[in-house]
Amino acid sequence: MSLQSCEDYLEKTPESDITEEEIFSTYESFQGFVDVMYGLLVDFNSHALTTGSENGDHTIAFQGWASARKYATGNYWEFLDRMHSNYWTTEDGVSLESGSGIWIDGYKGIRIANIALKNLEMLNATQEQINLIKGQAHFFRAYFHWEIIVRWGGIPYVDFVISASDDMNLARLNFQETAEKVIADMDIAAGLLPDDWDQTLVGGARLGFNTGRATKGAALATKAKALLYCGSPLMVADAGGGYVYDQNYMERAAAAAWEVIKLADAGVYKLLPFDQIQRNFATMDGTIVWSDEWVWGKLRTSSGSGEQLNRHGRLYTPGRFGGNDIVETAVQNLVDAFDMKDTGLPYDDPASNYEETEPWSNRDPRFREFILVDGDLAGFAPTTKLTLFEGGADKGNVGILSSYIVRKYWPRGANSIDQLWGQYSYATPHIRLADVYLMYAEAVNEAFGPFGSAPGATLTAAEAVNIVRARSQMPPVHSKFTGNKDEFRKRIWNERSVELCFEGARWNDTRRWYVAHLPEYKVQYDLVFDEGHTTFRREVRFNRTFEQRHYWMPFPRSQTLMYPEWPQNPGW
Repeated sequence: MSLQSCEDYLEKTPESDITEEEIFSTYESFQGFVDVMYGLLVDFNSHALTTGSENGDHTIAFQGWASARKYATGNYWEFLDRMHSNYWTTEDGVSLESGSGIWIDGYKGIRIANIALKNLEMLNATQEQINLIKGQAHFFRAYFHWEIIVRWGGIPYVDFVISASDDMNLARLNFQETAEKVIADMDIAAGLLPDDWDQTLVGGARLGFNTGRATKGAALATKAKALLYCGSPLMVADAGGGYVYDQNYMERAAAAAWEVIKLADAGVYKLLPFDQIQRNFATMDGTIVWSDEWVWGKLRTSSGSGEQLNRHGRLYTPGRFGGNDIVETAVQNLVDAFDMKDTGLPYDDPASNYEETEPWSNRDPRFREFILVDGDLAGFAPTTKLTLFEGGADKGNVGILSSYIVRKYWPRGANSIDQLWGQYSYATPHIRLADVYLMYAEAVNEAFGPFGSAPGATLTAAEAVNIVRARSQMPPVHSKFTGNKDEFRKRIWNERSVELCFEGARWNDTRRWYVAHLPEYKVQYDLVFDEGHTTFRREVRFNRTFEQRHYWMPFPRSQTLMYPEWPQNPGW
């Protein structure tokens, strides 16, 4: 979708010659106004330089000002005040209009959505066109609120166009109260938006240009995620309960996720074959990164060497391959999460068949698909062979602190040695079908147990997890872990770590599960070995800082000093 012309609408001043009637009276111009909201979405691995999606315990960064390092040291304030951020709530004297991110662009999007809904009665169009405009406005109002509350907690739900004369002292809601309003808007959106824009009259006239638009499935999937979070321990405690799962929310989350799975069963979505899985994250043929597995995300159309050098190169690419020596790499903690391929058991299970002298062999195929290890070729030229052993050219004082390079968004050839990056592109899904299966599994397990299912559903929690595992040729979850929901919960959590690594899920997951403060989630390990792979030892690479206050982002101080109904998050 082209947003260039659409952005012109927001640049008009009250004194300009364009009128509200001209903007909101026809479908084409109204849709142009709505389209601006698509551009305000944040792609977590490309929105800002040196800023990735993985702020949790599974990656480590070399540079002190890279995103993963800021979060590892608990330095939320400094990172939030940087333009190089996914979140940016600056108070450093720089105009908010010059920055962007989840906080700033989120509130811009909320206002655009409210203006659209306020002026909907001016639209002279078919009922389908009215429904599409209204559905997108409700969707985006909900989604931008959602992106904020996942990181900051409850906020006022702004569902009207604020004017200068309005009372601005809007009281904060708690997380569940805000999320319930998100859910209500998503219900409206789901009733108005199509399964597939190509199947509408509007979309049928624009075939080839509908990819990335908000759909019924995107609304239902976001609703399911909101319900899952509402019922998770951190959010239950935020509402005055204990740090436990909430049965009612889990039942509702399971039902919502099942609605998306039914769309998949009808052919709207599907898991890509494993040999095509990287198309969910990166391409080398000039095509847009989007697939039948994507339920929702930001459509990115940029490609070429600039993507490598200026975006991926400032995050995941080692300096020898065209990066900036500020590399975020995976740690041993994540590698440990990949089960053994033949037995399907965790590597440290006595019956797993794990060999200490061959730590990367016989592992879940997703390991080598998502992560590069010592000796792997990052490209096609022989000189692209990675040397991550102790004393190797790619390890140590070259921007790399661990022995594992992120491959998920980095196809072979997109580097300064091969220089096959002319049509390289990458993007981060916000929700894809594999995530929906795992959300369903978690909700069903908590509400009905491993072999239960949502009312009216034909899929158990265990079967949902095994669908995701089967795609990568992994055996089903071992029976020793499916005897009760407590044991199976650990495997669902582990499956999310593996399948969704580097997609922005880990930090949010460990927070909502209320485990991020525990020692095992703070100590990061690396595997150190010699060139011949004859000896291996684990070393502590970093001790993360995570205290109680780090469960929520701090609000801008100026916001919390305005009036007492908007208090600061605890500890900040």
